[in-house]
Amino acid sequence: MGPINGGPVDLALARLRRASLRFATLTGANFEAADLSGADLTDARLDGTNLSNADLSEAVLDRTDFAGANLSGASLLKARNLTQAQLAEGVGDESTLLPPHLERPQSWTSSKVELVEQLAKTRDPRDLASLAARSDKAATVSWLVGGPLTTAQSWPAPSSR
Repeated sequence: MGPINGGPVDLALARLRRASLRFATLTGANFEAADLSGADLTDARLDGTNLSNADLSEAVLDRTDFAGANLSGASLLKARNLTQAQLAEGVGDESTLLPPHLERPQSWTSSKVELVEQLAKTRDPRDLASLAARSDKAATVSWLVGGPLTTAQSWPAPSSR
């Protein structure tokens, strides 16, 4: 596969094993649950992308830009040339699988409720996009349709007529 430029594109569930995505600009792309194992992402711009539950094992990540990328649940085990600084640029959670030589950044400890609260306080659309990329779809959707829901019990009881 040759270089891809532009975006955002929806590559959710795509099978891109061993794809050459060197120097690709994929800002804001959706790679949710995509198979990027063994892909060459050298110098790729994946800022603001959704990589939740993506398989990046054995991927070459030299100088890959993960600024604001959602890495929640992504498999980065055996990822090649991934640095602690790259991880700190993205957002992950306890389900993100990391190589043993890297540590989970402290910035990843924000709860989804905190992210939704940040969304509520934000007025700049660019900030909204960045924060939304960090939260899961359920939190984002519940916010869009009337605010964050913590449990199903927070719905009012149906009236009997």
